[in-house]
Amino acid sequence: MILLVWIVLWAVGVNSSERCTQASQKKGYWWGCELEEQDDQALGPPPEEKALLAMLPAQVEQLVHDYRENALLEATEEAVLWYYQLQDFARRRSVEFMNLTEVVMLKNPDLNMQTQYPVNRLGMASRNEQRSTSITSRLAAERNRAALVLLMRASCPYCEPQRAALRHFQDRHGWEVVEIDLDKRPSAITRFGTDFTPTTLVIFRGSDLWMPVAVGVESVPRIEESVYRAVRLILGETSPGQFTLHEYQAGTVLDPNRR
Repeated sequence: MILLVWIVLWAVGVNSSERCTQASQKKGYWWGCELEEQDDQALGPPPEEKALLAMLPAQVEQLVHDYRENALLEATEEAVLWYYQLQDFARRRSVEFMNLTEVVMLKNPDLNMQTQYPVNRLGMASRNEQRSTSITSRLAAERNRAALVLLMRASCPYCEPQRAALRHFQDRHGWEVVEIDLDKRPSAITRFGTDFTPTTLVIFRGSDLWMPVAVGVESVPRIEESVYRAVRLILGETSPGQFTLHEYQAGTVLDPNRR
């Protein structure tokens, strides 16, 4: 018995030794290897700016990290000075990049998000009006050939709030809203591929075209936006990757298919 235990321990030791001799293996307790002690090397002055300019940003970032750790560890005036010298270099490079970005965006409006997302009050008001007009006009154009369907159940606690939101939608846009009780018409579960309630769908009359536009309770503005997007997707005017795109945004910086 003692001999057997000795053989097992010897085998484990051999395997551990073999693992430790493989350079590709990790070191540490869980690998059965001793960690090699590494001498901590004190950092000297940071590289000169010419050398820093030749480094990749990730290398400079690592250097800043190392000198920050060194400054905290050494807690000397010299170590702190070296850290902030590196910070100064990184900050100046960042400011330079920001300034270059400003120039590039002014010269290349096709790359500038400001053309579609103004950040000032007047621009935002104009954008919101354009967006609202786009949705309202499209919903008005489709109300006679499309309708909304609410999949519901009498026991569903959230169906009444969604029903109320759809009534507001109906009053504003003149769309027909149809309710289907899944307990009474379980075939709808198979047709629409869901038994979750409330689920709101947009369907096109006289066709098999339909798509979910709301799951759970949604606000009227959210329903309007979703119906607008679904209609455009169903009719092939957008791709799934362009789902949030408005008509007036086609070909702009917001269009994923812009080339």
